[in-house]
Amino acid sequence: MERVGVVLDFFNFQNAVTKSEVELNYEKFLEYLGDLEEGRKLVDAYAYFNLNYTTENIERLLIEDIEKLGFLIKKKINYSKEEEECNFYQTEMIIDILKIVSELKIDILVFGSADSIFYPLLKTLRDKGVRVELISVENYENERLKGISQGVISINEFIKENQGETNDINNSENEEE
Repeated sequence: MERVGVVLDFFNFQNAVTKSEVELNYEKFLEYLGDLEEGRKLVDAYAYFNLNYTTENIERLLIEDIEKLGFLIKKKINYSKEEEECNFYQTEMIIDILKIVSELKIDILVFGSADSIFYPLLKTLRDKGVRVELISVENYENERLKGISQGVISINEFIKENQGETNDINNSENEEE
């Protein structure tokens, strides 16, 4: 049984999903990534949010919704322009991901971001024997990250295979009402 960890650079990833005009049911997607019949066990899923102190409260409801879907939330709140410009967010993500993979003994890292700053991280994980799979959104792929990954999971193909189901981020909330 391979142990799977999922990491999303949430706004980067969701921006690509929104621009490609598809709606993703994150809950079903996590189930798909940790399919026990395929020999994959989802250990944990993380959603990283890069916020500034003025938007933190605005994004609170979205973050709560994502958390309800099974993601562990990691936030970086920038209190100055300097913090936003210095890549502190990505640096913290990289350190966290290295810890997560090591401490949780992850065999497969499923990664959702199109930011090439993560290339050295993904290469390092690959060199250490971790399988790196990139979540891809059609027309919003980073060829460099795609090249270092050992597998690509297409959101567009996932949605096509699951057509007829509501693929809305708020699907879980709607079911509870």
